Amino acid sequence: MTVPSTPPPPAPAASWLAQQPLVPTALGLALAYIAAAVLSLELSRQPGSVASIWYANALAVAALAHRPRRDWPALLLAVTLAIATANALWGDQLLMALSFTPANLAEISLAAAALRRAGLHRSGIVSAATLGWALLLAALAAPLVSATLALLTVGPLIGQGLTGLWLPWLEGSTIGVLSALPLALLMAGEGPQAVRRLAGNALAWALLCAAIGATLLAAAYLHYPMVFTTLPLITAAVVLPLAGTYLLTLAVSITLAAALGSGLLPAPPLSAAWQQVFIYVAIAAALLPGHLLAATLHELRRSQQRLAQHSDALRRANDGLEQFVHFAAHDLREPLNTIAGFGSLLREEAQPLDDAARQHLALMLRGTERMRSLLDDMLAFARLQQHEAPTMGRVDLDQALQSARDALAQQVANSGAHITSAPLGHVHGHAAMLQMLLQNLLSNALKFVDAGEAPQVAFSAFDDGPLRVLQVRDHGIGISADAVSRLFKPFQRLHTRRRYEGSGLGLALARRIVEVHGGSISVTPAEGGGSCFTVRLPRAAAEVL
Repeated sequence: MTVPSTPPPPAPAASWLAQQPLVPTALGLALAYIAAAVLSLELSRQPGSVASIWYANALAVAALAHRPRRDWPALLLAVTLAIATANALWGDQLLMALSFTPANLAEISLAAAALRRAGLHRSGIVSAATLGWALLLAALAAPLVSATLALLTVGPLIGQGLTGLWLPWLEGSTIGVLSALPLALLMAGEGPQAVRRLAGNALAWALLCAAIGATLLAAAYLHYPMVFTTLPLITAAVVLPLAGTYLLTLAVSITLAAALGSGLLPAPPLSAAWQQVFIYVAIAAALLPGHLLAATLHELRRSQQRLAQHSDALRRANDGLEQFVHFAAHDLREPLNTIAGFGSLLREEAQPLDDAARQHLALMLRGTERMRSLLDDMLAFARLQQHEAPTMGRVDLDQALQSARDALAQQVANSGAHITSAPLGHVHGHAAMLQMLLQNLLSNALKFVDAGEAPQVAFSAFDDGPLRVLQVRDHGIGISADAVSRLFKPFQRLHTRRRYEGSGLGLALARRIVEVHGGSISVTPAEGGGSCFTVRLPRAAAEVL
């Protein structure tokens, strides 16, 4: 069986209960079962009682679910003795007391096996999904089987059938497991400290008193009291730890059972015995929302904690990466400058070099310049990855383009490029970043042309609502459709370095700059060949108005 929920965080190697010795565990389970069974019998066997809530089986289900299967015979033997003892203490004959054993053992075993098969015993029941599945398996599926078995084994002894035995058994087992199983599973996983931590919590004590008081007052004076018992439980789910809500839910359930058993809560007029099921549905509706809300909020808090931890780890990793990039960009620049400087001196020596030496020297200087350009791009990309929003204001795109052209003046002159530009207008952004954006787009257009062809680049812009749309068209080699998805990724090259120089970071830098500004960038084939880059940036505030 699989549970459709987000995988829980890694659980400890063994729960608290799994680490306890077997004999003390079996003895403790027997004593706890007897106490819970006597309480259930006291509440359900009062004259005129319409409540038959069985809390004891939830304790046994949690114990078996957290122990290996080799321990189950000893634990089930302890439960068998506890069932006989509890019924004997109430005055039942031995045969009658033992007749309840097969159905209860079947319910406990089936519920525990289902929880283990679904892996819910390891989840800690910290999410609404896992809690819902646990209650569906243990509070509904298993009691359906045990109620049917009780009908076959106990029914002939007491002369009861579907409405006299099967339905009350199903109702009582379902509400008992719904009330006690979440707390029992939590304590089996974490130990008594899960509840012990609440001892000094004044808010928990106040809500406990409020929950019991509200339940008793509503039961005594209101026709529909169940809805009012939900309010303290929902409050507890918001402000208390998970164990606090589970404990208050059990307390409210016991209070409701006591009110029903003592006659404080008058039974509604029923025309048929089967209509008693509505009372149990009302109890379930009162108890379940607090459980689910508490589990949901607990899971949310844990997710926030994990997210904060991951964020800290990512921040530390980014800091380390940034330090490395700064080292690479600054400290590696010094030996590159040394190589470039002495290479230039060798080229200018009075003693002429032969053709092979001049060729080798030119390759060395070209590689040095390529390495310097790569370091510059790496440093710029690392700065943009800090996710810190720069101070922005009104930026004149025409001035930014002129600055980009000035920075690439030598490349423009060497290529014989023809560059045209319509008025580009103003945007809201960071001037230096937008100059780098335009410089990278222009450099890209100047570079990717067929050999011997002069680049042709056209800049234009228009308004689109609150955005300014900038378009850069070229008549270069173009971009294939299957390469567009890789175009803006760091260090992604569509051509060999021997054919086209570059670091593979230019367009990645362009995309990051646009993202920092809250815009977008895309590329499409241009009419007549080449490419058209489209950049959408927020318009300047005055122009939007």
